Amino acid sequence: MLFFLLAGNELRGIWIPRWSIQDSQKIFSVIDNRFNHIFLQIFGNGEAYYPSAIAPSRAGDGWLMEFLKKAHMRGIKVSAWVNVFYSWGYSQKTSNMKHPINFATDWYAVGRNQKSIIHYQVEEMKSMAIEGYYLAPANPGVRAYLLKIIEEILTRYDFDGIHLDYIRYPHEYFANDIYLRTRFQRLYLFDPAELEQDGILSRFGSTGVSDLTTRYWNLICVDLTEFVRQINKRVKQIKPDCLLSAAVKSDYHVARKEFYQDWLTWVNNGYVDFVCLMAYTSDISRIVTKTLEAVNDPSRVTIGLGLYNLSPDKIKEQVKIIKNKPFGGFVYFSYPYVKENRRFLDILD
Repeated sequence: MLFFLLAGNELRGIWIPRWSIQDSQKIFSVIDNRFNHIFLQIFGNGEAYYPSAIAPSRAGDGWLMEFLKKAHMRGIKVSAWVNVFYSWGYSQKTSNMKHPINFATDWYAVGRNQKSIIHYQVEEMKSMAIEGYYLAPANPGVRAYLLKIIEEILTRYDFDGIHLDYIRYPHEYFANDIYLRTRFQRLYLFDPAELEQDGILSRFGSTGVSDLTTRYWNLICVDLTEFVRQINKRVKQIKPDCLLSAAVKSDYHVARKEFYQDWLTWVNNGYVDFVCLMAYTSDISRIVTKTLEAVNDPSRVTIGLGLYNLSPDKIKEQVKIIKNKPFGGFVYFSYPYVKENRRFLDILD
């Protein structure tokens, strides 16, 4: 069982995005002791909201140390919310040379057409429902860089957890970098880039192409899962009682098929301590049922609720559903909506 169940409490969490850091002096009065876990975003868009020796920095850390102190005085745990592979959004690219978008353009995800996502225009990404520019998850340089970020956070600040966001591919199309292709070739003596070439059906037939495609898809999922295991190992080495969590696509089939995010394997094998399902919809019943049927330990699953597109009454209904199931708890997305509408707090009474 996880810490919040051992303590006899469900996890009552809230995500605080980086654009709300300016509220750090009044966040605790706004949330009014209604939550026992805060997911505080301190690394997003490839930028740190503390003085980083590795990444571009957008803030000092006086506010952060004071925030952690106030949270712990109130018995509130705080996880460092880290955007993992999502590196930059739709805005004009930063000129900061400490950002990978400038010093490591070869670190970015590559499509089936062998074109890096770094060369896509914003409108092209929007047409594919991609939020921005993603690093290539299989790239060893990317992994080493991100592990250093996590190490820096844990060794400098008294966080209770690391919370992984965008720990996935941007789209099933963008999983064709040289590192994945090389790993596949070593196993099967076949370059998966050839799956996009004319004449592939005449060479292997539909069954052969289907088999190669499935094998490649599985390799990508397993490869990303291995990185999650690496993160877990590094986090526990630095701070054994640190909680590793991940924000994930709510439907595990969709997560795995379209984003190579095999979170069901992560949670069932203890590669993360718990996951937060991003169930930002008016009807969570299907996801609740499907998840309960698949996970070994529902206490390792919390449900993220989308305040931005639901009424307080609907959120109250969803909280009741979650409380009546053996889940670990719920997480509000996100702080700005609680600040705007106190009814989201009042329904927790």
